[in-house]
Amino acid sequence: MKLSTRYAIFVFAATCVAAAVTFSSAPTSAQDDGWQIVRAEYGTRTQHNDVTDIVRDLVGRGGVNGRVAVNNQTMGGDPAVGAEKHLRIRARNRKYGEREFDYREGGFVEVATFAVRRDRGDWNDRPDNYGDRDRDGEQDLRIVRAYYGWQGSTVNVTELLRGRMRDGQISFVVRNSAMGGDPAVGADKVLVVIYSYQGTEKAAIVREGYTLTLP
Repeated sequence: MKLSTRYAIFVFAATCVAAAVTFSSAPTSAQDDGWQIVRAEYGTRTQHNDVTDIVRDLVGRGGVNGRVAVNNQTMGGDPAVGAEKHLRIRARNRKYGEREFDYREGGFVEVATFAVRRDRGDWNDRPDNYGDRDRDGEQDLRIVRAYYGWQGSTVNVTELLRGRMRDGQISFVVRNSAMGGDPAVGADKVLVVIYSYQGTEKAAIVREGYTLTLP
């Protein structure tokens, strides 16, 4: 074999190896993008709820086996009865690139896709014995986290709601006096509750002036 032919084969092989290395490393770089959830909406384009905080909480807690189910129960209600709904998540990576992730109702969100901030002191409000089947029945109602307000003006009311539980149930009218104050004066506020019942984490959204009843 001529030297020039051997050299050509060597260059071709080296190119293939380099391409293979680049290809195999692509998933790793994708995982390192660190997509931060900016906003999440559930419903149709014209009828939808802002579920940003709900999705951040469910994703941040790892979902169930690394996935979060997309349905009316986990998203806190049905904003468009009878319509095909989608969860649309707008996210931003470390390079300030933005992207929209679209999940159809009945699908699942892979939590590993997103990076969730855990530096807030109230990020995880699970009790110390959460999930201890011997001391706390997994079928019972448990308040995982609750917050009241509107958009960036919210307060953590987890302990307040836990204190309102009676005989494994909770029911009351959502108003400022019941929530300990008004965190967003002039705004139509909502109470968002992440709770566990019968071994499954769910979410409920109740507008100010309406009644929260769980389970």
